[in-house]
Amino acid sequence: MSMKRKEVPINNCDVYINLPKLLKGLLYRSRNGNVDYYPTKFIASPVTSSEIVNSDDCILTEILSRLPVKSLLRFKSVCKRWLSLIKNDTYLIQLHSTRAKSRPNLLVIVPLKQQRKNIDDHWLTRTKTPRQCILSAELLLSEGSGCEEREPEAIIHNVRMTDNNWFVYDQVLGPVNGLVCFVDRGEFAVRLYNVSTREVAPWIQSTLLKEERDLYEKDGTYINNVHGGPVFLFGYDPLAKEHKLFCFWTLSRIRTYLGRAIESHNYVSWEALTIGRDTKWRRIDVVPHEDNQEKLNVVIPAFLNRKSFVYANGSIYWINKLMSISGDSVHRTEDKHSKGGDNGDPDVIVAFDVGSEKFRVIPIPKFILDEPREPAFLQPIAILEMDGRLVLVYRKRLCTVKLWILNDDIDRKMENCKGNIRNWSEETIALPFLCDTRILGFHGIPGTTQIVFENYGDFHKHIKLGALYSYDLKNKTFKEIEIDGISSIPLHYTRFLLATFTESLFSCSASTTQQSKLSAS
Repeated sequence: MSMKRKEVPINNCDVYINLPKLLKGLLYRSRNGNVDYYPTKFIASPVTSSEIVNSDDCILTEILSRLPVKSLLRFKSVCKRWLSLIKNDTYLIQLHSTRAKSRPNLLVIVPLKQQRKNIDDHWLTRTKTPRQCILSAELLLSEGSGCEEREPEAIIHNVRMTDNNWFVYDQVLGPVNGLVCFVDRGEFAVRLYNVSTREVAPWIQSTLLKEERDLYEKDGTYINNVHGGPVFLFGYDPLAKEHKLFCFWTLSRIRTYLGRAIESHNYVSWEALTIGRDTKWRRIDVVPHEDNQEKLNVVIPAFLNRKSFVYANGSIYWINKLMSISGDSVHRTEDKHSKGGDNGDPDVIVAFDVGSEKFRVIPIPKFILDEPREPAFLQPIAILEMDGRLVLVYRKRLCTVKLWILNDDIDRKMENCKGNIRNWSEETIALPFLCDTRILGFHGIPGTTQIVFENYGDFHKHIKLGALYSYDLKNKTFKEIEIDGISSIPLHYTRFLLATFTESLFSCSASTTQQSKLSAS
């Protein structure tokens, strides 16, 4: 059934609007990179049938959810209804996010002029600058078979060079649903940034350390920040449809007498920030899940950094022991799967549930810990998400890594806490390059069985991105990804980010629940 609007004169032109036909035309043009400006402004006349309006909304939502964010940002100016849908409608935002997972992207954030070098080309001190290069590229992965198979490549579709009016940061987390989190460790502050829409939220500072010091300074007690600062984590609650940030502190209460420390006591304090609902950090309790079989003395290790944790399926995962990131910083114990280390805890995976704000403890099976490995690589070298599953990456030999894959979906979460080994599977990969963990990165592609490897060449000569590779777990194929328009990307540690992501319309300052209320009003 064709739904037509009443004929209205606009700029001396009489126009009929057939909404389905118009939207199909926009969809075709956006897919072919040719969304032209329409010289005629379309104004929908009032309708009396609510069925037609609802039908139009369904068609509109269905088609808009399939478009890239760049096109949707243009279509916000079509009319107020389209603006409201694209900006506030919960169903459209969620549907668009789900469908965007079939179009994976590569994100690179590179600080400009961050480090100085001397005459011998060695790095000296690092300097901060608000100038960044933010690059996104569409990942076109292998498809087909035989002679029809397409070589993987990354097609750059957006490059943004920030200016001196942007902001300075120390660390970047994410992406989660197309959002990244910038951290200012000096001010204990965070802010979110949507890579696709370029929306950026204001800084939100944690005042916990100041509050603790104000509380105890009257009785001669000093509060010290242990481990150089708090650990910041970023995740998403799929049930409440809310993004959350977490700040995990380890503090030391030091009692002094005549200027000397006579007693000290370490304790933890956790904070949470729900995007769109909280205007400041709120304190939360350190609550273990009731189904945990293992009890931990230390839940948040001091060495937890961006590469040591991963978000997947509503939980944030990390290993409670130091990962084998480089050969000169390895956690060693005499019995690597028993009570060992300074805190006496076993080797486990900690799964922090974003929604309930409780943590589960998942024992790492003995058959994984007992595998023969080089002494310097007893612990995993990476933790990542692949097709909704958790992956621990171990180095076996110089050019071989082994993936231990855990199915931790909603039906298996509790049994994994009890040590169910049937949810684990394995995959061995022969690398086309040396597995030097200082110059090698791993990234799962959400919703796929593919992994992206980043290789930075010779660590002693330079640290620049030498090549990107993709590995298909189903086809067991390893191929180099051609990057269109980039010869090399320098590595800049915590301020540098190379990751896979999917586009989204999620707001940095409002939850989709609030957006739905705004849309309804």
